[in-house]
Amino acid sequence: MKRNILFFIISLIACCAQGQELYIGSFYVTSTEEEKLYGDGGDKWANRMPVICDMLNFENPDVMGLQSLTDSQLSSISKRMTNHDVAGNILYNKKTLTLLASGTVENLLEGSTCTWAKLQKGETAFCVFNMNFSTIESEASSALTRVITVIGEVNTESLPCFVVGKIGTNESTTVYTRLNARYPDCKTKASVVSAEYGTYSGFDLAANHGSERFDFVFASKNVSVKAYGQLEYGYLTQESDGSYKRRQPSTHFPVMAKVTLP
Repeated sequence: MKRNILFFIISLIACCAQGQELYIGSFYVTSTEEEKLYGDGGDKWANRMPVICDMLNFENPDVMGLQSLTDSQLSSISKRMTNHDVAGNILYNKKTLTLLASGTVENLLEGSTCTWAKLQKGETAFCVFNMNFSTIESEASSALTRVITVIGEVNTESLPCFVVGKIGTNESTTVYTRLNARYPDCKTKASVVSAEYGTYSGFDLAANHGSERFDFVFASKNVSVKAYGQLEYGYLTQESDGSYKRRQPSTHFPVMAKVTLP
């Protein structure tokens, strides 16, 4: 009996020493206003919303930063998410995480937004900053400078930190290189990667085979990254001629990372 108890204690200590695992991602949902700029009307929110919610419920992420969605869209998603709550536009698993604090990064130029949340899993607290930057590089760079300042103000305990979302530019710009220097890109750190395309689809996978990434999961250097992937869920709509068309749930693919907190 004593040996069994000792084995249990040793196993528990070893488990705790391995750190908390976290499934975290970013998803540019595409607002109801933006969707009007694309396609033939088959990509409307009423069609996309059930697919998006089913995808998120199945993947069951611990944290998902959401961008480009209205309050009504966020409400529709949160009502169908059985395990999740929202802090701003950060979706978090209420069964695995505790929300400690949340807020919005103020004083950003129009066209850029960023929200943040401080969360806890087990005994480990961490921060998440969810960004949606302007596609104008100078404005995205200005937003990043402000966000980095606020990270320092919020994360005074030097907790593990994640910066997720759409940076407005691709990997060739200083916006990416500045972020990557502080918080390495999870795709470059992961030993397992599943991402065959760039992150932009424009609602049409067949017509968009680019390799550029605009959506990212960055993590502080003390976070161990196990795997990185791009979700490529789709759905079918029946067209007026009776045929079926495969559609994408958004103009951007969700990106995900499986990590271990220190």
